[in-house]
Amino acid sequence: MPFRINYVTPSTGASAGYHVVQQVALDYVSGLTNATVASYLDSAAKDAGRFAMYTQQIHISELPGAGVDAREFAESSLVAAAPTDGSASSYPNRYVFAGAEIVA
Repeated sequence: MPFRINYVTPSTGASAGYHVVQQVALDYVSGLTNATVASYLDSAAKDAGRFAMYTQQIHISELPGAGVDAREFAESSLVAAAPTDGSASSYPNRYVFAGAEIVA
């Protein structure tokens, strides 16, 4: 499912508000999930077939559990808040979508 949050794109400084996980890759050796996220101005821009304003890969430091859909795992992980117990990921863009609202 797409998610909404205002995100200032690094390439242009423009704000994108609608984000879609386009690809998910699972790295079983490293224990990582890699999500490719495309950011759009809004849902109307995406629905009109516009190009994404920005696309980035985000590394999630775990794999989905057995039987869990990889895309749903990536989406729920991307919008989750960073842990405060010192176990937060050190990847620079890992929590850019924390607090986003998943939409239908």
